[in-house]
Amino acid sequence: MPPLPPFDPGTLCPPPGRYPMTWDEVESHLVRAQDFLQSGTRSDLWDELQFHRAQVECLFGEVRRIWLAGSFVSGKLDPSDVDLTYLVAADTFGAVTEAGDLADLANLMDREWCVKHEMRVDAYLLPLPATVAFEDLGVTGAMAPGDTQVFQSLGLYDEIWQRCRGSRQQRRGYVEVTL
Repeated sequence: MPPLPPFDPGTLCPPPGRYPMTWDEVESHLVRAQDFLQSGTRSDLWDELQFHRAQVECLFGEVRRIWLAGSFVSGKLDPSDVDLTYLVAADTFGAVTEAGDLADLANLMDREWCVKHEMRVDAYLLPLPATVAFEDLGVTGAMAPGDTQVFQSLGLYDEIWQRCRGSRQQRRGYVEVTL
């Protein structure tokens, strides 16, 4: 079974859901696939995304997962940008504290700054829950402090990435890359 199902003919997007892919599969299926060889933007967007990811990883040391969405994760031949959310371990998320690093991080999450610096990336950053044991989620007092808000934010972005622009009824899928 391919990692990404065929695009829905009505939306040109994957059917609703979150589809796991490797970083190499993303490149293979969304950049180098036969359907996209004539694209004037996909290869450059991929290079810009890789550079952006490297910059974010320089600040955090690692990114655990990336959610990719929007026109880049569609059948559109020439998407204009890459929409994504970086998911970072809870203990790493708060580790960036130096003023210069915080400013760099803010810039990397600012779409206009990214475009100005030749990265057509619309990026967001979320922490992953600190609670790792699934059985602790329903136990009062067992869940890590702050995880309620973390789970709410993850749910919000999951909902956002599954929305189709201009339609309240149509839904789309997106890609989750585990690194």
